[in-house]
Amino acid sequence: MAAAHPVAAAGPKMGAEKLIIRSEKVRFVDILSMLFLRRPITSYPFVEAGDQTAADFGSTPGDWFVALTQLIQKALDAAYYPALMIGAVVEFLLNFVALNNGILGIFLNIFRCKLVIPLNREAPNFRSMIALIDGRTELKPLPANGGPEDRRLQVVGVSGAGKASTVGEDYYVDVENGECGSASVPLIQQQYVNGRLIRLRTFSIFEVTIMAAKIAYENAAYIENVVKNVWKFNFVGYYNCWNKFVGDHTTQAFVMTDKPSDASVVVVSFRGTEPFNMRDWSTDVNLSWLGMGTMGHVHVGFLKALGLQEEDGKDANRAFPKSAPNAAAGKPLAYYKLREVIKEQLKKHPNAGLVVTGHSLGGALAAIFPALLALHGERDVLDRLLSAVTYGQPRVGDAAFAAFVRANVPVEAPLRVVYRYDVVPRVPFDAPPVAEYVHGGTCVYFDGWYKGSAIAKGGDVPNPNYFDPRYLLSKYGNAWGDLFKGAFLWTKEGKDYREGAVSLLYRAVGLLVPGLASHSPRDYVNAVRLGSMTEA
Repeated sequence: MAAAHPVAAAGPKMGAEKLIIRSEKVRFVDILSMLFLRRPITSYPFVEAGDQTAADFGSTPGDWFVALTQLIQKALDAAYYPALMIGAVVEFLLNFVALNNGILGIFLNIFRCKLVIPLNREAPNFRSMIALIDGRTELKPLPANGGPEDRRLQVVGVSGAGKASTVGEDYYVDVENGECGSASVPLIQQQYVNGRLIRLRTFSIFEVTIMAAKIAYENAAYIENVVKNVWKFNFVGYYNCWNKFVGDHTTQAFVMTDKPSDASVVVVSFRGTEPFNMRDWSTDVNLSWLGMGTMGHVHVGFLKALGLQEEDGKDANRAFPKSAPNAAAGKPLAYYKLREVIKEQLKKHPNAGLVVTGHSLGGALAAIFPALLALHGERDVLDRLLSAVTYGQPRVGDAAFAAFVRANVPVEAPLRVVYRYDVVPRVPFDAPPVAEYVHGGTCVYFDGWYKGSAIAKGGDVPNPNYFDPRYLLSKYGNAWGDLFKGAFLWTKEGKDYREGAVSLLYRAVGLLVPGLASHSPRDYVNAVRLGSMTEA
């Protein structure tokens, strides 16, 4: 395990602190140069270093983790467009099969002139690859007689239109197994009696956050349908946000409350790394960072996704001003838009607390979001923060950032959940002194049999930089174990844990790249529902 990096005790530095590696300008000869010639990292034309950073680094060369990162990013950049096209075709075909109830259903629907062709990717029954791997949408309440010691979200029955059925049972169309027969059928239906859901349901904070993080990958109509019609929560809005550096809408998030009035919780969930979006994966592994004053060094790609204005490593207020910049119509900036919506909801619901969550890249944004609130002195929002829980989150900053969050974000400890050898929490690489990335908060680490342990604040999971050869056999052994467990877990735990062919094929990818399949939200959902905790 890598040693913890001490927080610098010196006074504030006067120069600019940043290290921006322009991967698009890196040549293969540059990668070889970093490996063998050991030139100072700041001497390369593709590296933009602040004057303070250049002085601090001096003749420090880039190590092999820096070179490896550039090689990975070059491969991801080359695969960007092919992966998007392959992903579009794969998702179309899988949705086509599912919406027609399988291969046989396709022929029957052709004969009956009822063939469903999923051309509208924004339809409420169109699923991304994440939902095709794990189509579960229902929330699992805690047992009526109590459950694990945990902060809970309480949901009281709400009014709505529906049709009566057997009292005390919930009915839903199981879209994972292809029961959604046409584009006009609601994705999920839930049992009502006299127009009112009759149960009082209590959910753990982990259950709500992992499911919110999972459905954040889907389109706006899908999310709204699940939030309103399955969970009976109040859907506030879906936000497709602009990244000025990429020139595209790269950040998505949604907001919900447990009730439309007098809510007890406001939940914000960020979308994570999309499986076929190589730009997302490249952002996850990128080593570039920006000095944000008292906030420490923070991953520049994640800051851009939230609304960074300038790559200014000297003035944090210029880089990320407190006042919202003027955004063009249809181009909201994630941090400022969500801050505005959250303030509105907290004002509307004076008894509500705030929960922030996300999986993968979404977890990174959920980890930085409260820190930006603290940087800007948004105490009216921070004082209502109930919890920040992330799943499969990459590293987002250095030790100074982790210390800033501990000192200024008023939750007992931001929680990050890691499943087994999930590759994403092990990037960007901790490659001091070039990139001193560390995790902060408390880590809840689950092994392959969903045995959880709490790792102390600032601690890291086994094999923290992923490529340690001592873990090679263990990683491949766990990949095989996850494949067999995925195939047979349902025989012990029931039909909710039966995995289809898509999920098992995805697990098989883990035999080639151990840790990739472990990143799927499916295992995080299983860990939350089936896991047990021990003290580390």
